[in-house]
Amino acid sequence: MNSVVRPRRRRFTLLIVFAVLASMAGGGVLWYLRVGQWEESTDNAYLAGNLVTVSAEVDGPVVRIGAEENDHVVAGQELALVADGDLLLTLDSRKQMLALAVQEVEARRAQVERARSELNLKEITHRLAVEEYDRRKRLAARKMVAQEELDAARTRAEETNGKLETSRRTLAEAQVRAGSGELASHPMVTAAASSVRSAWRALRKAPVLAPVTGTIARRRVQLGQRVAPGTPLFSISEDGSSWVEANFKENQLRNMRPGQPVHVFSDLYGEERVLEGHIASIGAGTGAVFALLPAQNATGNWIKIVQRVPVRISVTSGLDAAHPLPMGAGLHVDVDTHERSAPRTASTERNAPLGSSSVYDDRDAGADALVAATIAAARSTSSPP
Repeated sequence: MNSVVRPRRRRFTLLIVFAVLASMAGGGVLWYLRVGQWEESTDNAYLAGNLVTVSAEVDGPVVRIGAEENDHVVAGQELALVADGDLLLTLDSRKQMLALAVQEVEARRAQVERARSELNLKEITHRLAVEEYDRRKRLAARKMVAQEELDAARTRAEETNGKLETSRRTLAEAQVRAGSGELASHPMVTAAASSVRSAWRALRKAPVLAPVTGTIARRRVQLGQRVAPGTPLFSISEDGSSWVEANFKENQLRNMRPGQPVHVFSDLYGEERVLEGHIASIGAGTGAVFALLPAQNATGNWIKIVQRVPVRISVTSGLDAAHPLPMGAGLHVDVDTHERSAPRTASTERNAPLGSSSVYDDRDAGADALVAATIAAARSTSSPP
């Protein structure tokens, strides 16, 4: 009896196993036909964004630090201050140079008046000498003066003519050196004024400002540290500049196109927090191409490795202040590849700058007023009482 039941149970068990495997295979086929062939996924993805490096622009020790790591800052906020004592001395020196330039131009213009007066005197002297020579010629024709007197009169006329030409050239040279326009437009004054403006701009560079609004990701400066122009001081994660960098295998890119919708969830929040977005662009090279030591095949010891290509994904919803994601956070990406009619590469032209900052636009503010005040003070001291 037992020998008859066992084969029946075995067949029944095999039938159940076969049915389960068949249903699993059928489910897999059905999933592939309805979902799998239209979806590409990867967990080799992370959150990226603009990481703005803020550097020192002048030389000197840091005397104040106004922001710490993880602080939220706004564009134009002071992050640090470099000591500006030397910059103030430089500005004062440039102001003195401008005052000297103004006085020099005033002196040259006074020399023009002096040269003009000397020219008038030389013209009168030459005219008298010519008249005297003419009289001597008329008297010599009547044999009323000696030849020596006529020669002396001619010599005086020629001598005064030479001095007159010299005075004319001296006046012309003085006029060129003094200029004929406004005092502020004279080359010596404009060059000195430019030096003052440069020193003024350098002084305005002592405060280190945040060029963008965002979060301090890293502080690299300490109080009292001496910095030089170009020394990185802070790194700011810019608000609203995040995107997803997903690295897909090259055999996953066949049906992927820019514009395809993307679902993203993070390791931090899991599938309870889904980010929505779309493919912005597909990388022009694999990660190996841009590696520090790229693979070389010339030796012949080539090992076939499936490469990964970075795909940039623009996030359209899901990122907010209530659910922050740190840069570099691990993500899982699912791409819906139903729409495959778009070209593989985006062909849009950028008509606007990728980024801009206006926090440095007002560094010349006040420079023109300072130059004008310096010129006015120099003119008042050089004017005769």
